[in-house]
Amino acid sequence: MPETDNAPTVGQSDLALRAAVAYRVKKRVAEICDPVIEENAEHIRTTKGTRSLSAEMPLPEGGTQPLGTFTRTMAKAKFRVEDRTKLLDYADQLDETEYVVRPSFEKALLARLVYKDGKVVDTATGEIVEGIGYDPGGLTDTVSPKWNDAGMEALDALLGFVDVALENLPHLTADDFALPVLEAGE
Repeated sequence: MPETDNAPTVGQSDLALRAAVAYRVKKRVAEICDPVIEENAEHIRTTKGTRSLSAEMPLPEGGTQPLGTFTRTMAKAKFRVEDRTKLLDYADQLDETEYVVRPSFEKALLARLVYKDGKVVDTATGEIVEGIGYDPGGLTDTVSPKWNDAGMEALDALLGFVDVALENLPHLTADDFALPVLEAGE
């Protein structure tokens, strides 16, 4: 947004003060909210058979408003090169090398491998491929929300008090923190 001649000039110290307050508010909110979020995630991770939880907000007229779901993510199984020398030897046996393993061969190889009896096997040749590791995938420890738009808007409306509490943050000055001057006897 372009500056106008009528815009009040904000001093460096007030900008720094606003930033300091914003950092502290952000840290304080995280200190309060992160344990609550982690408790939900831990419940999902440790409760057998639970991979997802739905969040609903009760409505004053009865019923509920869906807010969203918290779902434990699923990682796909994948292969990774652990020993380039062994991979190079294997690729060389198949005439798939120039001076290095061709990236297209490596990509194709990783896509066609299977994990069988504790070994990594090339399905095209039936040979065991040394130097390739296997990550079995499965549930991760990551739990993330997927929001329902209407529910999120309703929840944000209820949390409007946070906005009210912070609405002056962009306009704070050192004077806002000055202690009042007391007259004698007050």
